[in-house]
Amino acid sequence: MSGTFPSDAHPSARFLPTEQHALELKWKGSIQDQTTDFLMHWMESRLEAVDAHSLQKKRIIRVAIELLQNMHHHALVHDTQPEFAVYSTPSITWRIEASNAIDHRCVKELQETWTKLKSKCQNELRSMQRDKLAGDSRSEHGGGGVGLNEILRKADGQVDMNIENRSEVACVTFSAEIPLQS
Repeated sequence: MSGTFPSDAHPSARFLPTEQHALELKWKGSIQDQTTDFLMHWMESRLEAVDAHSLQKKRIIRVAIELLQNMHHHALVHDTQPEFAVYSTPSITWRIEASNAIDHRCVKELQETWTKLKSKCQNELRSMQRDKLAGDSRSEHGGGGVGLNEILRKADGQVDMNIENRSEVACVTFSAEIPLQS
């Protein structure tokens, strides 16, 4: 398979196979609607090429969409460029990593929310998401506030969040592992 797709005009998007954890794709730059469209098209094509099971493809795509939306809505515009990467692993999984800078003032709430969600089982997460979506409350960007919940549910809890404090900002990194076969 070729390492370049026709829409790979942006130098940050690459398919680079290696022996161990293969870097499938890496994007560094702002996340806009057209970025998300490009990355989703690439992921769908690549998942077809590696013959991932349909349920796993759906899960991977949902997690990627939520991570990209999180980056689009919450990344600080004038700081470190957001990064989005996909790796294939020897255990036939895809590891999706998303990193972006956030305001220090958001760190405590994010950590508390993450800790609360990570402590819930799948049924509790599903119920919480249903209740939240049924309510009238929406975020400033129009979302229902269920992105982290969706990431955890679709990745079956196999997601880590790391926050690195820097001088003026914090950098949040999410790393989700999802099997290609079930």
